[in-house]
Amino acid sequence: MKKIHLILILVLVFAIMPATQVAAARPAGSIALGVQGGFLATGIVADINLGFLAINAGVNYPLGYTYIASLAGAEGEDLFLPLFTVTADVTSPMPLGDNFYLKPGVSAIAFTDFESGIGGVAGACLKAEYWIPNQNYGLFVNMNVPVMLFGAVANDLDETSGGIYFSPWLPLFGLLTTTAGALWSF
Repeated sequence: MKKIHLILILVLVFAIMPATQVAAARPAGSIALGVQGGFLATGIVADINLGFLAINAGVNYPLGYTYIASLAGAEGEDLFLPLFTVTADVTSPMPLGDNFYLKPGVSAIAFTDFESGIGGVAGACLKAEYWIPNQNYGLFVNMNVPVMLFGAVANDLDETSGGIYFSPWLPLFGLLTTTAGALWSF
């Protein structure tokens, strides 16, 4: 019964939140481009502020793997895999001041070679953004709590197979998927 009350309270908070927004450091409809760095996702990112929702997408490379592979003595193709990381978040900004926002929401991080398949994790996220006063740039940290592992692979006969996996251990994967970076608003 307590879970139902908690879920209802969270739904109510997210329903009321858009009506209680204060003046934003970034106006609704603005686009911010930037860079992010993390163990499994280092690359470029775009953030679109839609008012009560923000959409974030990025194309990255897993530099953490390359670092560990170099320590293990890997060379050539084993050092740099033909693998990319694609990130996507949908969050709801909660202003905690004129320039600081907490953005709870959902996120997904997928690994793909853009040919044979895709696999990744999805779950909740909490993004903290601080926009430098009177400037058009800010800093962020995006913490992920994966709850689902997913994947799809294309077979040789133009067929695909895939699956979804849930485990209580998946939130620990968030230690590897957390990123930090900077955004520049237009």
